[in-house]
Amino acid sequence: MNVVIRNLPDNTSEEEIGELLKEHGVPVTDVSLTNEGDETRYVAVVALDTDHAGATALVKMLDGKFWRGKTLKARAQTLFTGEGLNKS
Repeated sequence: MNVVIRNLPDNTSEEEIGELLKEHGVPVTDVSLTNEGDETRYVAVVALDTDHAGATALVKMLDGKFWRGKTLKARAQTLFTGEGLNKS
């Protein structure tokens, strides 16, 4: 399950995101950081070793949290795998 975190402070590192989440006991497996071509808009995609309920709990914890001068925005990202389609 992935969680997307937007509105990150400038110069945020993947390590800082990992540490922020580890402080809360979140089972992070990967953090990918991008500025989407705009140096003022940093976004992190966080891969978690958890189910939808765990991702939803993390979103509730992060969405609206004030961190390093910015109010974070978070949402769960459901990955479409196509599993179960075209079964006869």
